[in-house]
Amino acid sequence: MKHDLENMARWLKTEMETRKPHLDPVGVVSRVASVLLLFLPGPEGPELVFEVRSNTLNWQPGEISFPGGSRESADRNFAEAAVREAMEELGVRPVDIRLCGTLDFFSAHNTFMIYPFVGVWQPGQEGCRLDPSNRGETADRLLVSAPDYRQWHFNRDEVAELFTVPLRHLLAQEPRVATSVVTMTHLDDFPYDLMPQTPKDWSRVRKYPIYFYTYQGRVIWGITASILHGFLERFRKGLVDFA
Repeated sequence: MKHDLENMARWLKTEMETRKPHLDPVGVVSRVASVLLLFLPGPEGPELVFEVRSNTLNWQPGEISFPGGSRESADRNFAEAAVREAMEELGVRPVDIRLCGTLDFFSAHNTFMIYPFVGVWQPGQEGCRLDPSNRGETADRLLVSAPDYRQWHFNRDEVAELFTVPLRHLLAQEPRVATSVVTMTHLDDFPYDLMPQTPKDWSRVRKYPIYFYTYQGRVIWGITASILHGFLERFRKGLVDFA
């Protein structure tokens, strides 16, 4: 028996090393994606990039989002996927994106799992250095050497427009909050004969907040606003030194 178990373990290890894991279709999550919160230098401090999705897209046309998308086979990890998607959508060079780290993973109620990352656009700079003592000097130097984001050759098949929102404005704004619910219940094919302890009227309701940020007539909401809210609340005390 021991010999058989060792052989089975060796065989399983070989099989698993050559197989790329996929999402189980029975699970709640149906798609995994990465997004990038990319900060640029602005006249009054850091600004966060948003994109307006093209009206020709099948998924959320015309919505406001962060650059991002699904991980591809060539991506070593989700961080690399976020940078690649930013390159393809925004038209920037990956070498000019300095990743600062990852935020909390976000499980959306539309069965999406999102891996959010934060980066700073610093052409010609080394690493992510956000020191409030020299913020003004660094921002002035970048503004002189870096072209305006409106000159980026973004992918017009996916992106209709780019815009930025000053970090100062995001920190000062109290988002509007609405409430939605997700209800889970059993259909008629549920085997109550096998699970007699389960009430036939069983259901589960979960409430969750929907955040709404506004800027110059634009409305940022949904997954994008939830990720933004989580970022601002987690780092608010430190971010005020840079805004």
